[in-house]
Amino acid sequence: MTGVALDGIKVVELATMVAGPYCGKMLADMGADVIKVEPPEGDPARQVGPFPKSGPHSERSALFLYNNTSKRGITLNIDTAEGLDALKRLIKWADVLIDALPFQRLKNLGLDWEVISQLNPCLVYTVITPYGQTGPRAGVKGDELTLIHAGSLGNLLPTRSENIDRPPIKPGGYFVGYHGGLSAALATVGAVLGQYKTGKGRMVDVSLQETIVTLMRPNMAGNRYQHTNWNRVPDRPPAMGRMETKDGYIVIGTPEDHHFIAFRELMGNPEWIAGEEWEHLAYRTHHLMDVTTKLDDWMRQQSKHDIHHRGARMGIAVGPINSAPEVVSDEQFVYRKYFIEVEHPEAGKYRYAGWPYIMSATPARVSRPAPLLGQHNQEVFCNELGYSPEEFEQLRRAGAI
Repeated sequence: MTGVALDGIKVVELATMVAGPYCGKMLADMGADVIKVEPPEGDPARQVGPFPKSGPHSERSALFLYNNTSKRGITLNIDTAEGLDALKRLIKWADVLIDALPFQRLKNLGLDWEVISQLNPCLVYTVITPYGQTGPRAGVKGDELTLIHAGSLGNLLPTRSENIDRPPIKPGGYFVGYHGGLSAALATVGAVLGQYKTGKGRMVDVSLQETIVTLMRPNMAGNRYQHTNWNRVPDRPPAMGRMETKDGYIVIGTPEDHHFIAFRELMGNPEWIAGEEWEHLAYRTHHLMDVTTKLDDWMRQQSKHDIHHRGARMGIAVGPINSAPEVVSDEQFVYRKYFIEVEHPEAGKYRYAGWPYIMSATPARVSRPAPLLGQHNQEVFCNELGYSPEEFEQLRRAGAI
């Protein structure tokens, strides 16, 4: 018999776009009752594509649909007196409050941590901001572009380029948002465990800049202790990197001597890298660029999946660079049932990315599709917060929902 890991945990999500909503999604898919609070006009993510099989539509954004599964959704204008009062009721109801609003938005409405903890002494209050809540940059705005570079990751991108003098770039998509949301979810679950043991609330202060720096730990350590500064590298570094095959590309790593010896054997031990000197990284560092043309010519005669499987059996770190259709149909994902189907009342049925873990006793699941705008207003305000029908109608008339 199975259950859900976070059954009974009540979460209020004040967040838009990616980081906060992804944090809420992680909790909701693990069983928490997450109420997503949107402004009356909706989360801006509703206007961001892609929009499968349609043009822009507030209920068909793939970005919004994916990041908000398993949640209930309400609208609330917290700038009105009635809306602010409703928010206070939500805070009293919740076990967790996720706040990814602009810096100190709630504080400016009279809801700082001291007031919030008085309303609900047991609350876990997770705050997600670009630079954290303290320090000289605490109130500075940040987005995907600025935070990638503030965390130094952009200095390494592009990692492989024929022109290594090309200016730094950022990864595509919402790299900061998803990593930040995952970090926030992990910290929130830890705080909930502490809450369960002590009965006391606590604040979780998540810095998106620090999330990126965390991914750069080897680089930071090298700079601190070895006075090295990692930079982008040429198209064919000593550890090989990206290589073209006859049907696509692979990424191959031969950082240690035994990896390169195995790769040489995979190639049939060609005479142009047969000498014992090639078995030492120091030599390859200075001479591998001399034979890149021959390496490339050999690799372009191979199939990427054949090289992947043959190389992996020999202990070589190698893998194909797959396209999106290849990922969706990959036999490993199919076997582990990674992709799941979710049907939305407006957008229809699509395959969604699942979870990178399998929990035997409490598996993650999508309990409901992403909410329509304001879909659960009456259910939440009346059934959860105790509003009478007349009070609920007053919220409407006041423009609070």
